[in-house]
Amino acid sequence: MKTSIKFINHASVIVSDDNISLLSDPWYQGDVFHKGWNLLHEISDTSILDILKKITHIWISHEHPDHFSILFFKKFSDVIKQNKIKIFFQKTEDKRVYKYLISQGLDVEELNFNTKYYLSQNFCLTCIKDGFYDSGLLVESNGEKILNLNDCEITSLKRANEVLLKTGTIDVLLTQFSYAAWKGGKKNKKWREEAANDKIKTIRLQIEKFQPKYVIPFASFIYFSNNNNFYLNDSANQPDQIKIKLNEYRSKIIIMAPNDIIGGKYQSYNEDNAIKFWSKKYYELNLQKKNTYSTVDLNLLENSFKDYCDRIHRNNNMWLIKLIRNISPVDFFKPVIINIFDLFLNVKFDYVNKIFIKTNENPMLSMHSESLNFIYKNSFGFDTLTVNGCFEEIKKDGFVNATKTLAIENLNNLGVKVEFKTLFNFSIIALFFKRLFRVSKKLEL
Repeated sequence: MKTSIKFINHASVIVSDDNISLLSDPWYQGDVFHKGWNLLHEISDTSILDILKKITHIWISHEHPDHFSILFFKKFSDVIKQNKIKIFFQKTEDKRVYKYLISQGLDVEELNFNTKYYLSQNFCLTCIKDGFYDSGLLVESNGEKILNLNDCEITSLKRANEVLLKTGTIDVLLTQFSYAAWKGGKKNKKWREEAANDKIKTIRLQIEKFQPKYVIPFASFIYFSNNNNFYLNDSANQPDQIKIKLNEYRSKIIIMAPNDIIGGKYQSYNEDNAIKFWSKKYYELNLQKKNTYSTVDLNLLENSFKDYCDRIHRNNNMWLIKLIRNISPVDFFKPVIINIFDLFLNVKFDYVNKIFIKTNENPMLSMHSESLNFIYKNSFGFDTLTVNGCFEEIKKDGFVNATKTLAIENLNNLGVKVEFKTLFNFSIIALFFKRLFRVSKKLEL
């Protein structure tokens, strides 16, 4: 290969030719998803500064903090500006990431989907939309095609064919290799085992459809790092397993450690050493200090709930929400009952009528007071909870039913408000129901 791919960490690589060096998704330090995830391997400030000396562009795939790291941009914005590094991000309705980066004085360009952007005569980008907020990137350089799918859910033949129409067969595939969200409670290990196997099936589908010469498994070099979610690591795929399980293909599976390089003039990697590097990291997981939460008292929770209600009422048509709640055969926007295990009590809250009370009714979910407060304080709070998995389902269908109420801000963050015109946005509604149905089936395992 003429084009160089240097692995940095997690979902971050540098794709380079003689003139352009494009860095993806720089998250290198600190916990994310509300103290829920940490990197298996962190990178020092000195190493990050060295990386920033050598790149010309940064591409961010989506807003999740393991791809768009606020800590990274807070610490290194001045260096990015000094080095005149340009940043690319998908064009979104809410423009939150774009506005934040602009506010830091950075040079940012939004990418329209399925549109070629030439960074030089021989280096071209095409951003591909996937799901609610993910995006992938096709890099064409020196007549070679590198497809970075990171977290994109290219899991069905239909979806793979849709992407193939945009990309054609490729030379290198970079794709996520393990599950990255809540997969049932402590007792539902079967779901996690199935989720790990599903990732293998997904990579197989992608190999068969895109026919890459090389496959780089990445974007899963994390662990669930909280006292309340550490059990989720019990079935996660590891790089050596990926290598063994995908050995039937002509495509070469390449396991890379930080700073390994394939292609270009300076290729340098030792796969045996890379496998040993990551195996040691997984082996030492139990030695890692786990993140913990601090108790939030009930009065503060109630005050945060008021802010939560105000935000939802401001961003949605509450008259329509009340109508849907009363006439819909599906239980949308109903009150939610949560067990706050560190306070030893249950609360029932209803943002439609702005009610927050203690109750003896059976809870849907159980979580720490800091988790519930995080939902109230942040519009992305429930989305974060579903990723970090710092909760337990208490009642049958409790998670699915709670989601029908709590997911409202997930939609708002995508620029979708509950208003009359949304009722005709069948693609969003269908995708929401599809994901909810998929979760409900897994909970039956």
